[in-house]
Amino acid sequence: MTSELKKDIDRFINHFRQQLSDIEAINTPNADLYQRLLYASVLDTLAGAVFSKRPSNRDRFISFLQRFCQWPEGNRVSLSHLVQLLRKNPDPAFAKLRIWAIAKYNLLPIHGGQIIDISLDPSFDEVSSNWPTQKEHRTPLEGIDLISLQHFQLLYAYRNTLVHEFRIPGYGMEFGSDENPFYHEMGTIDDAGDSSDSIELVYPRKFLNRLCNTGLNQLHLYFIENGLNPYDSRTFGTYWLSELNR
Repeated sequence: MTSELKKDIDRFINHFRQQLSDIEAINTPNADLYQRLLYASVLDTLAGAVFSKRPSNRDRFISFLQRFCQWPEGNRVSLSHLVQLLRKNPDPAFAKLRIWAIAKYNLLPIHGGQIIDISLDPSFDEVSSNWPTQKEHRTPLEGIDLISLQHFQLLYAYRNTLVHEFRIPGYGMEFGSDENPFYHEMGTIDDAGDSSDSIELVYPRKFLNRLCNTGLNQLHLYFIENGLNPYDSRTFGTYWLSELNR
């Protein structure tokens, strides 16, 4: 590796380390929302530095999470989202899966008020083994299939809500200094006095920070080991349309 290449890699990595430090230091009434939005942006940018040839932003984002962020629970399927999907599609082809999922869901200690980690969610293979095999049943609802319910995919949906709607999806709340994604039960009472309960999924702010820092550290090693320049994935120049700078 040349000294110039090492300087470029170090400059790129140190730039984002400083950005993450600055994000963490934000102190305004809306700091929580701003920080989450910026962490999503950092993940987007880092993903583009190594997966620039992937066809879509979704593919780049999720591939980065899978390869560099050391998040094994990301492969798990959100049981609460799975149960809701199966409740919205009464097709008998999903009867076996529905009975299995609801039985597993009803046994969760969250219904007794406990906060539970997403590590209690089923594995992808566990759900897949109960999923109908017919081609016409791959997607129970338009745009939602089994893969859509994995946490890697749900974090991308979370990112989209932050970026395009400037809000955090769901109604979940953080408690203390949580660093791992979790679920909690939430009760609400409407204007008519009727009560209802929901199971809320929460991706804590510190968890997003951890993904960014872990991904950045792993990316640093990857660039060094493979002799790659992170700036090669971007086009720089006077013109805002990148094609004009090539």
